[in-house]
Amino acid sequence: MTEHIINKKDEPYHPEILEKKEYLGIEGFFSVDMRVGIILDVEQYPEMRKPSYKIKVNFGPMIGKLWTSAQVTNYTRGELIGKKIVGVINLGEKTMPKGFISQFLLLGTLDPDGTVKLLRVHPDTLIGSIVS
Repeated sequence: MTEHIINKKDEPYHPEILEKKEYLGIEGFFSVDMRVGIILDVEQYPEMRKPSYKIKVNFGPMIGKLWTSAQVTNYTRGELIGKKIVGVINLGEKTMPKGFISQFLLLGTLDPDGTVKLLRVHPDTLIGSIVS
């Protein structure tokens, strides 16, 4: 029987090598504002080190439209536009290359090689809904 060996260089996000994070507490979790949005626009972002998109998302009338950058080029522009996603909207803004302002964090799971798979949202979910 051969032993499975994880290549940390090629699979840095393999579940078998990821350590548990520090205790956050329920208050910490509930302070994270996760909302459902719908992708309106996707643009190439060639200034980034790794292949990335600029993504515009509508989070509904209370939050509005926000932009982020994300390394989700495993999806085509056509696959992304109109897709409902989950985003964290209260982490603050981050200035990216060429002055682009990222306003939220797009959530997904990481494959062992780092490929992002966006979280799925039930089709009937209203945009702006809180994720709990």
